[in-house]
Amino acid sequence: MKKPVEAAKDYIDTAHPDCDGALLAGSCARGEATATSDLDIIILYAGKNSAYRKSVRFLDWPVEAFVYTGDAYIDFFSSDAMRGIPSLPRMASEAIVLKPSSAVDEMQAEARRVLATGPLPWSDQIIQHHRYMITNLIDDFLDKEDGGEAYFLANSIVHDLAVFKLRTSKHWIGSGKWMFRELHDLDPELASRFEHSLTAFYQLHDKRAMVQLADECLKPFGGRLFEGYYLG
Repeated sequence: MKKPVEAAKDYIDTAHPDCDGALLAGSCARGEATATSDLDIIILYAGKNSAYRKSVRFLDWPVEAFVYTGDAYIDFFSSDAMRGIPSLPRMASEAIVLKPSSAVDEMQAEARRVLATGPLPWSDQIIQHHRYMITNLIDDFLDKEDGGEAYFLANSIVHDLAVFKLRTSKHWIGSGKWMFRELHDLDPELASRFEHSLTAFYQLHDKRAMVQLADECLKPFGGRLFEGYYLG
């Protein structure tokens, strides 16, 4: 199996020889590749805005090709800013250039600008809604005995609380492992407390650390919310 950059360049030469620029992104670009990593390749073309994603195998490598024509990637940057998960901007900003061009330079510059600006802020209505939903989860969690339902509620609380803390701090969020990475980037001590709250419950069946953490994160915005909540 060829090394990632060599294989990615061969893929571009074979499948997209006429493209206007290409980058290798993802774990292979960050030097974090594992036995199951694939080649995340961003490919740029000039022309009318369009985009597609294609999965193939090439030289024993699984390849995820992200193809953008014109300025189509700008719409994806905007969508990521709205949902708070900077998937494409992060990929582009960290990427290794496979085929240099002015289009590649422009994409990476815009990606870095989007990352530095951060996600679009939450409105007061969205904040109140998340306070209400987290409050309901906590009430259900405290009402359940240890076991299946309580375990799933614990997962939901930690996930929703991480989203709440990050977005109200005007910070990016993530999915899966990236949620913890974003918490750690925001505040390493806070990330450790999130981890400890799960450990305390799963290993010791102690709910207090998780509930206390939730109350501390909600407190600056009024704490738990039930009475007076209105959606219409």
